[in-house]
Amino acid sequence: MDIEEIQNTILDRRTKGIPGSAEPFPLKELKNKKWNILSEDMPMPLMVLKQKNYIHNLKTFSKYLKNHNLEIAPHGKTTMAPQIYADQIKYGAWGITAGAINQIQVMFDFGINKVLLANQLLGKSHLETIASYINQNTNFSFYCFVDSIDQFLNMKKYLSNHTLINPINLLPEIGAENGRTGIRIKEDFIKLVNEIGNDQSKNFKFAGISSYEGIAAVAMKGSNTVHDFCSKIEDIINDIPSNFYSNLDELIITAGGSTHFDIVGERFSKIELSVPIKVLLRSGCYITHDHGPYLDALETAKSDVKRQWDQSLQPALEIWSYVQSIPEENLAFLTMGKRDAPYDAGLPKPFKRFRPGVGFVDVGHAEIFSTNDQHAFVKLPDNHEWKVGDMICSGISHPCTAFDKWKFIPVVDDDYNVVDGILTYF
Repeated sequence: MDIEEIQNTILDRRTKGIPGSAEPFPLKELKNKKWNILSEDMPMPLMVLKQKNYIHNLKTFSKYLKNHNLEIAPHGKTTMAPQIYADQIKYGAWGITAGAINQIQVMFDFGINKVLLANQLLGKSHLETIASYINQNTNFSFYCFVDSIDQFLNMKKYLSNHTLINPINLLPEIGAENGRTGIRIKEDFIKLVNEIGNDQSKNFKFAGISSYEGIAAVAMKGSNTVHDFCSKIEDIINDIPSNFYSNLDELIITAGGSTHFDIVGERFSKIELSVPIKVLLRSGCYITHDHGPYLDALETAKSDVKRQWDQSLQPALEIWSYVQSIPEENLAFLTMGKRDAPYDAGLPKPFKRFRPGVGFVDVGHAEIFSTNDQHAFVKLPDNHEWKVGDMICSGISHPCTAFDKWKFIPVVDDDYNVVDGILTYF
């Protein structure tokens, strides 16, 4: 990967998070500014990436994958940050997963050679884009979901006048009842695989099976939904005629979001076929973790003796803001809102308070119960000691909807010195 372009990107006062008095400068000079969050050198609200926790998560997940003979194409939609992709590949990622064509455009431009589109690909512009990328770069390998013969015929139509240097690797998708995309019925799955196998264009290749167990956990009610869904997938895999594997060096089975990855990893790694199996996870949120649903989910996994996950990830994203108003005894407002922090899977959680000129002070019991575009509503107890001007550090929920609110994210050390910066490309 070539991220030199990012390091040479010019930042200025039009960039959210950059002081209004700063003269334009390239990102690579950021560390020379000697800015410190606690010294109020940067405007707030401000989301920061804790370097130590971030590296811990990279190392922890990489070790888990090696210990369980699993691979990962982390979901790039979480961060849309090529600098983070480079670190994930450095720590062993097979490739990067995309959720939409615009994400692939970013990944290709920054030199990602293996991209998995965890979605359906169809339409003239999209197919021609992928065809051009494959023929521009012989090292570029592209994989995508397919869940119907109609979709496959749509792909064939728009590539009928193209000869690809390398085929598009197709991963027929198995879906859950009342869930999202994906084939529901075994017979339909076999028909699709057969249709792919009979194609004479050589533009397409059956490469494996795809799914997403997270949607099953939501759509299928009951205490054992992920295991039930895995059983459905295993049943379908075992019924695929072996001749479809004959020309494969390996069969990819890809699933594994950020909540139940250990279950699908364990289940699918035990499947035995006449061809080697690569179990490819797509977890994305592990990279920064959170103080919300992913923290809760992985703590639940750790407490379950039947689960394989026994490690601890560390929340690496924080959002800092000021206490701007305390208009009522038990009500405070922070200088951040929906434009700054995620709210779709839980509101931010205040867990640190810093008073300029004094230092860290007890945050007390404080709960953010609502947000507007630029305000966070905080419920405070009687006899609290919050003051206007205090700096509040809040943990986030759902990294996917945190990164997309920031083009620039400073990286900080344990003393909140700014040591680097991340740029996103949403």
